[in-house]
Amino acid sequence: MFDKIITVTLNPALDVTLWLESLDFVEPNETTREVIYAGGKGVNISRVLASLGVKAKALGLCGDDNAGRFMSLLDGDGVLHDFVRTGGAVRENLTINIPDGRFLKINRRGSTVPVEAMHQLRSKLEAELKDSGKTLMVFAGSLPPNVTAEGYKAFLMTFQRENVYFALDNAFFKLEDLQEIRPFVVKPNLLEFRKMCGSDLRTEQSIVKLARSMTGYVQHTLVSLGGKGLIYAGTGGTYRLHNQQVRVKSTVGAGDTTLAAFLAALQKGESAADAVRYAVAAGCASVTLDGTDVVRPNLVEEFLPQVSARMIR
Repeated sequence: MFDKIITVTLNPALDVTLWLESLDFVEPNETTREVIYAGGKGVNISRVLASLGVKAKALGLCGDDNAGRFMSLLDGDGVLHDFVRTGGAVRENLTINIPDGRFLKINRRGSTVPVEAMHQLRSKLEAELKDSGKTLMVFAGSLPPNVTAEGYKAFLMTFQRENVYFALDNAFFKLEDLQEIRPFVVKPNLLEFRKMCGSDLRTEQSIVKLARSMTGYVQHTLVSLGGKGLIYAGTGGTYRLHNQQVRVKSTVGAGDTTLAAFLAALQKGESAADAVRYAVAAGCASVTLDGTDVVRPNLVEEFLPQVSARMIR
């Protein structure tokens, strides 16, 4: 489908997951186990795509202080990458698993980004687009402290041209932004979808109505409802998808997995309807894994029969 897939991450992370045997607010708490992965939404999408056998290249900004660790983790996941090195460090995001099965997620803000680094990243991306054919650019994740949503949108819009398509997974774009960007796919969760349109969207009917109304400027809209499944509207029709309940180990990265699996299935020639079923299965499989470990194709196939899809007329 696409000749090239590129992910863009301005605020990557080292995702650190810690397990505690007990929780004490007086004495120090000792960890019983810990894992660390390269993270940030765009990076996670690249990692999942690589795991599912789809070639993609991760670009973005990377703090120099711990860049070696970050790059080696990407290499271990088989991810092609080309990051602009900046001052400071890649932020560390913490997930603390406490004994009662709950977990505490702490995301650090990240380092400020020099203007020159953004210019260097633009040059790298322009080089990737040169003579690349049909290209999907995935812009995903949070922003560094000194990059505004308006600045990010302006940066993205410089790459608008024939044969370049955008996938978005961000928490700050509004409907009017999407009407201007005209993305190939967006994947908000329900909270992000409400913020996007400025409405509570209290019923599934209201979610479906809005998602359908977006088909004039978004080819594929995937609204994640967490454990309650997903609503899809786009060129493949409108579907309500459900997944069976599973024992959740970590929800971190499940949304990234959902989007990556949808793109992977499309890239392999699946229809939109089949791709969204695969996406839900992958997201469901993801929450059964520790930390931000990535799903493998055989695990997704195990969950696929548990996904039900109903077309909405």
